[in-house]
Amino acid sequence: MLKKIHCVAVGLMGVTAAFGANADDIRPGQERFEVMLGAFLPAFNSDVKVDGDTEEGNRINLGDDLGVNHDETGYIVGLGWRFKEKHRIGFTYSSFTLNGSRTIDEEIEIGDTLYPVNATLRTEQKLEIIPITYSYSFINDEKQEFAVTAGIHWTTVTLTVRGETADQSFQGSSKANADLPLPLFGVRYDRHLNPDWTLGVSASFFSIEFGEDQLDAKGSLANARLYGEYHFGGRYSAGFALDGFKLTLDVNKPRWQGDYDYDYWGPQLYMTARF
Repeated sequence: MLKKIHCVAVGLMGVTAAFGANADDIRPGQERFEVMLGAFLPAFNSDVKVDGDTEEGNRINLGDDLGVNHDETGYIVGLGWRFKEKHRIGFTYSSFTLNGSRTIDEEIEIGDTLYPVNATLRTEQKLEIIPITYSYSFINDEKQEFAVTAGIHWTTVTLTVRGETADQSFQGSSKANADLPLPLFGVRYDRHLNPDWTLGVSASFFSIEFGEDQLDAKGSLANARLYGEYHFGGRYSAGFALDGFKLTLDVNKPRWQGDYDYDYWGPQLYMTARF
């Protein structure tokens, strides 16, 4: 973990050097650009159902039923562009690969494959999480910033399961993947306690159904984040956040038909640089 934090700090300093930063102070809310690098330590919980061509699959919890380790550290990268004082576009990207193995004690159907009792299943779930937002600040001064946000939360998920029995009498596999975009609306509030410290909270949500001619999915999302930042060096900040998220979707994609629900919560450690 310490190595990852060190890599984050070194990477951010490298980005700052690439931008040719000088020693001028830039307080939060007055930057033109902002770069964020951090480590994310969420605890995931995933429920999935992958239907076959003729039969419905079983709804399974990847951790409880297939032994997937839901505690995984990943990186998070963010970029922000404040093109006017009250207008900002933000982008973050994080990626996780979750693995697990379990010998099952009941039949499980995933896609077109029925896994028998005593088969050992090896599972991999890959997640890419990409929220893109626009923010409008009703208030932005030396003491505080209050903004409303709108954008899209894009999740790309790939689920791969391979199973076999000890005597090799059964071998099978399943794979499903999908891009799962949902629009979002939210709010964000930052309170600048003094020149050194900022506390903030943000929340976003949405619930909608898309038809067959659109995104072939229906569902909802909710997200909440609490954070604190210590500012130093005129343009840098070190931050700690607690982030919670829940996504529920009924999916009708060419390579995934069924359900996909996941939620996570956990801490983030990150650094930002303002330009």
